[in-house]
Amino acid sequence: MHQRETFAPLCQLQLPSHCGPCSLSSCLFILGTTATQRQLARAAGRPMRVFAHGIDEEGLRRAAETYGVASEFLLVEERHRGRQFATRLRRHLNLGNPAIMLVDHFEHWVAVIGYLRHRHRFIVVDPKDEDSVSRLWSEQALIRRGWNAVAAQGSCEPNQFFAILLARADGEPARWQVSEAWLRLCERGSDDTADRMANDLTEVARLASPGRDAISDGPYLAELIEEYRDRIVDSIIHWAKGSGERDRGDLRAFSRDYQIVASATGIRVAKRCDRPYLVAQLTAILCSYWWGARF
Repeated sequence: MHQRETFAPLCQLQLPSHCGPCSLSSCLFILGTTATQRQLARAAGRPMRVFAHGIDEEGLRRAAETYGVASEFLLVEERHRGRQFATRLRRHLNLGNPAIMLVDHFEHWVAVIGYLRHRHRFIVVDPKDEDSVSRLWSEQALIRRGWNAVAAQGSCEPNQFFAILLARADGEPARWQVSEAWLRLCERGSDDTADRMANDLTEVARLASPGRDAISDGPYLAELIEEYRDRIVDSIIHWAKGSGERDRGDLRAFSRDYQIVASATGIRVAKRCDRPYLVAQLTAILCSYWWGARF
């Protein structure tokens, strides 16, 4: 199997006939839950290592419910209503929630994890695509791939557009907001996974915020990383005895990766957060990377 460097868990290639569980795994990651395709296959009631026919929509719904995710079936049986199907799917994605879509005449499931409004493109993760973490589909491409026509005579399954709309059962928003910058970071790869980077930043934000202060109206951590980037980079260059502009450029690039993750997760800090502590901890995180990369 083709191997590639990836940044986030959603990039895993599917096991044989596991396109449904693999696509669901990508969607659960966006919502803030981690589950492998094998775990989801078991939760769907199909624990076999390899199976011939994959998992249907009811099995995927059972697996999603097991991991605290609610599902809604979106079914359109008239081909001329393809744009209505795409519009309903787009509205769901614009709320920050992902979906699984049936494509290629009932043969395959893909994850639709977001929509880029200014480019009018759906962000699709195909679990059998070995060359790219994600693809950007136009509405026309989505309608073309999403129309499933029955080939077998006498089948009781109608021709259809079909997707499973997913959201957290507890009503909380998705953990990740997919952006072009984050997609580029996924493609480029990183020594740290998205989970690890997000966990680092969440802990820093928590410790820097006074215990009783609300953070819902505080500044975004991504904004503070931008504000203090030069100070952080200068400190690391000084104490680690960096070798000039090349080192400075590498550190600035890595700090932007953390800023992308902070932005994607929407992490905030309290208005009266301890900014010196925040800067010190962000410096320590980047310094750890610095020494790891050098030695």
